[in-house]
Parts: sequence; C-alpha cells; structure tokens
Amino acid sequence: MVKFILASVTLFNFIFSSLIYAEIIDRVIAYVDNQAITLRDFEKFNLEIKKIFPNITNNEIIELMINRALLLKQGKKLFLEGKDEEVINNYIDLRIKSKIIITDNMIREYYDQNKDKFGQRTYHSVRDEIEKYLFEKQLNIKLKEHIEELKESAEIKKVFIP
Repeated sequence: MVKFILASVTLFNFIFSSLIYAEIIDRVIAYVDNQAITLRDFEKFNLEIKKIFPNITNNEIIELMINRALLLKQGKKLFLEGKDEEVINNYIDLRIKSKIIITDNMIREYYDQNKDKFGQRTYHSVRDEIEKYLFEKQLNIKLKEHIEELKESAEIKKVFIP
C-alpha cells in the first residue's frame, strides 16, 4: 500500500511539474512613464544600431531608446502619424528644426575664424557647407536641450542593463 501511494505521488509530481513549466519570454529593462522598453525591443534595436555605431555601449543604447520613446510620445501628442521613425523625424522638424535660423553673419563669422581650414577656397564656394555644419551643430544642441526638458517631466526608470 505504501509503495502504491509513493508511486502515485511520484507520478502526480512528474505530471504536475511538466504542466507548470514556465519560461520567461520577455523582460522589462526600462520604463518611460507608463511605457515599457523590453529586452526584445533592446535586442532588435541593438542589431540595427551596432551596424552604424559598432562601439556603442548597452547603456548608451538604452539611453537612445529612452530618448526615442520620449520624442515618439510627444509626436503622438501632436497627432503625427506614420511609422515610429517618421513620427520622431516629423516631430523634430516641427519642434526643433523649424526654430533654427542660421544668418549670413554667422556663416561669415565662422568662415573668417576658420579660413585656415578652407585653404584657398572662397567664401562663396564653402558657404553652403558652412551653413549645413552650423545648422547641424545647432540642431544637436537644441535637440539635447529639448530631450533634457522632456526627461525632467517624465518618469524614467532603468530596471537593468543587459
């Protein structure tokens, strides 16, 4: 009788344990307000970004993902539509790029201060190049400032860094 009970309990444990097997499918690595950034999202983004920046760290990737989530959220508040990348780019165009003005005086001043970099090239031959450089520089500054403002008003929590 005891052997029968032990055999029944062992059989029950074997069957029951195989039914309750669980596997972690995904894991949250960060939160931006009420939006989760998952390990699966990280791995997908990691593959894409490492093609462009092979030496980027995992912490930098998470920061990029947080920044993108903040910009995407703001873009959707403005009812911008499209794929995530399109929404982010349109938001940046509306909120950041549209406010950047590069004057002729700024371009001329940069040229005068950096003539040695341009060698024999005249002001008119490098004007567009300088304007593009100054615009990109201002865009980076303004975008960083804007993201910092967004971070101050958002609840951001990193759970773990892979």
